[in-house]
Amino acid sequence: MESTLIGFRCRDFAMLAASGTSSHYYIKICDDQDKIALLDSHKMIACCGEDGDMRNFVDIIRAQQAYEKARLHGIQASTKYTANIIRDTLASALRSRNGAYAVNSLLAGFDNPASSFDDTPAVSSLYYLDYLGTLVPVNFGAHGYGATFVTAIFDEQWREDLTPEQGIALMTKCIDEVKRRVSTSNAHFVTKVVSSTGTSLLPAVC
Repeated sequence: MESTLIGFRCRDFAMLAASGTSSHYYIKICDDQDKIALLDSHKMIACCGEDGDMRNFVDIIRAQQAYEKARLHGIQASTKYTANIIRDTLASALRSRNGAYAVNSLLAGFDNPASSFDDTPAVSSLYYLDYLGTLVPVNFGAHGYGATFVTAIFDEQWREDLTPEQGIALMTKCIDEVKRRVSTSNAHFVTKVVSSTGTSLLPAVC
C-alpha cells in the first residue's frame, strides 16, 4: 500500500502517524487525508487501504465501542479488549460472502484505572493488525512502503522510557526518512498522541 502508518508506545504515551496520501491506482486524490480515527477519549486507530473499506471499517468499530460502553454502564473497554473486537471483525469479514476489509491498521490506547478501587496500573499499548485478522501487541510497528525504513530506526533508537519530547523527535526522524526514501508521495503526515489525559493532535510533526 502506498500509504505509510507508523506507531510506537512508551511508558507514558503512545504515538501514531499516517501519511495523508489518498490515491486510486496511479491517480492521486489528495495529500492531506486524516487516516487516524479516534475511537474514544483514550483510543485511536490508524488505517491504510481502500478508502471505502476504511470508512466502513472505522464506523463499525466506533459503533461496537459505543455498544460496549453502554453494556459496561459507561466504563470504556480496555485497549486489549478493543483490539480483540477489531480482530474478530476482520476475521469474520474475511470468511463472509461480502469479503474482507482491505484495511491494515495500528491501534493505540492508554488505559487508566477505572476507579480508585481499581489496582490495575495505567498503561499504554499498541496493537498491529492486518486485513487477514493478524493481531500482535507490539512496542512499535508500521505498515506500507515506508515500514522497512521505519522499523530499522526503531530497532536502534526506541526505548520504553522516552519522554514525550524524545518521542516527537523519534517520530519526526521516522517521517523524514519515509519522505526521503519512498518514491511515492508522502508529503504530509498526520500525527496524534494518546496519554493518561486523552488524545491530541501534534501539528508540529508532519
